[in-house]
Amino acid sequence: MLDHASVQFEAPETVLDVEAAWQMRAALDKPPSLPLSDVIRRASMDSPAGSSWLSDFWRALNGPGKLSAAEYFYYKLYDGRHSEDGITRFVGKTNQNKMHFACNDERWFAPSSDKLFFLASMRGNDVATPETLAVFDAKTGRSHPQLIKDIEGLIAFLDQPENYPMFAKPIDGMYSIGALALTDGGRGSAHVRGAGEVSTREIADYMFRVSDAGYLLQKTLNAAPDLASAFGGTLSSIRMLVCLGPGGARLESAVVKIPTMDNVADNYWRGGNMLGAIEADSGTITRIVTGTGPDIKCVVSHPDTGAMLLSRMLPHWADAKEMCLRAAGMLPGIRTQSWDIALTPDGPVALEVNWGGDLNLHQLAHGHGALTPSFCAHLREAGYKGKLPKFDN
Repeated sequence: MLDHASVQFEAPETVLDVEAAWQMRAALDKPPSLPLSDVIRRASMDSPAGSSWLSDFWRALNGPGKLSAAEYFYYKLYDGRHSEDGITRFVGKTNQNKMHFACNDERWFAPSSDKLFFLASMRGNDVATPETLAVFDAKTGRSHPQLIKDIEGLIAFLDQPENYPMFAKPIDGMYSIGALALTDGGRGSAHVRGAGEVSTREIADYMFRVSDAGYLLQKTLNAAPDLASAFGGTLSSIRMLVCLGPGGARLESAVVKIPTMDNVADNYWRGGNMLGAIEADSGTITRIVTGTGPDIKCVVSHPDTGAMLLSRMLPHWADAKEMCLRAAGMLPGIRTQSWDIALTPDGPVALEVNWGGDLNLHQLAHGHGALTPSFCAHLREAGYKGKLPKFDN
């Protein structure tokens, strides 16, 4: 499963727009699409004096990562910060997918494709996950102790004030498309972050239409206190890229997804959200970016709270790493794994795992390509036969 957008998009005019949700999902499945005439003009203006980016452009398109034309500008590779060798280490989304399919066994994709299956497998191995309040599934014939089988039953559940706050997401969802943060409600309506007060019937109808696999309704998780105050309340998660091989699980790269207060989720495609590069040993945020293409910029503080983010050490970091690497070993057929972990007052909580996962998060946050010596060694070990950068011994 590919878990993250390749470019930031404007949010739909209304959260409960089914057609907009489907269109957004289709757009996020593809490499980024940028107005090339505009970004070429910006690149020519912003490139270092006396330099030409055209040779680097062709190098990126024909290198091991095979970036698209838009992706070269998406990563702002014309700004003079990267060596010729460094540019060839960036991976485009199309070639990323080839790497992931080569390295992962499709028979093991279920835990990342079905969020309810993921919860069952994690809880059976003593990995902390969010509390399930209910499962809505009117179409597949699924069984579950907290199953709601029809829209009227879902409305009745949403009409009970004691069930709030909750977070609802499609069981087969990606990119947080269709996710709803319901802060309070009952007796006919609920407050949906980003949409305001909405009738419970409209919410139930939206869930029925968006996903054929149903919805998972979970108790809202709270962030660890220092993160809640710094990030403005919206739950943030850690994205861990894990390589699994004969020697066990290894953390290749980690970033923190930093949301702004108005967004329902921390995915980077949601305008204004940020990414923080994490130093793997200490859990310290070493670099923070927002935007894409010519609009990429580094920031040091949160725009809503004013809190200093750069050099912040994340809470529960050691426990989060231990839990993630332990859980990774439970999925031996997925050799490239991407985990989303929430850092709560009670410690780390596993939100989901993706087979492969979008490498753009790590490339944007850390400011360098994903094809490091260690990741290339993993790709070869896991069966990837394509071209990779050469490294000095």
